[in-house]
Amino acid sequence: MYLLPRGKTVKEHLDTSKLKMPDAVQKMCSNHFSGYLSFDGAQGHGIIAFMTGQIVAALWKRYNSAKPQDRQCGELALQMIFSEVQRDECLMGVYRLEDDFLPYVRQFCQATVEARNQLVDLLDVQRMMARLKQEAFSGCLRLHNGERVELIFYSEGSALGFFCDGSMGLTDSVSITDSIVLDGKCKLDILRANPTDDQNCHIRGVNLEKVWLQVWRELNP
Repeated sequence: MYLLPRGKTVKEHLDTSKLKMPDAVQKMCSNHFSGYLSFDGAQGHGIIAFMTGQIVAALWKRYNSAKPQDRQCGELALQMIFSEVQRDECLMGVYRLEDDFLPYVRQFCQATVEARNQLVDLLDVQRMMARLKQEAFSGCLRLHNGERVELIFYSEGSALGFFCDGSMGLTDSVSITDSIVLDGKCKLDILRANPTDDQNCHIRGVNLEKVWLQVWRELNP
């Protein structure tokens, strides 16, 4: 289960037990990488996003849980990712994105989840769209079916574009014949942008080695 659509794929299904962490993450900084790393472990899924080598966001989500504390952002998310990497079998993917799209990824990581796992076939879509416009909604709609994810970003009630598998940023349209909403298992999450830029999601300037060592000490008392 992916939190985000896959951008331009660099590498996938890397066994983190065979990588030197956090050196592998640090390498993205030194290479001025723009995009994100995905982590799939036994307990959940995480992402670390970079813009020209700077870590700008991190998110951790525990599988099949709607509890607020099971969705962490910022340094807490980084700790959870490092914990998963050190404790369980975990696979990593590397996906490249356009620089100007990374602020949207950061917004996604810091958003407040207002609804989750709503079956699209049972929704009054027209009524929902009218409500988003009336409320001047800013944030994104996350469509997912267990195998694919698509995001639709909004600003003040107006749709800005789609983010789909294989793209490096926002696109104006998607193919109707290939749309994820045609899948009867497609579900919808609504994530509202956090206008206060939540300080709990702070991640810039984090010391990767320090966080890694802190997690290691907790797992090896």
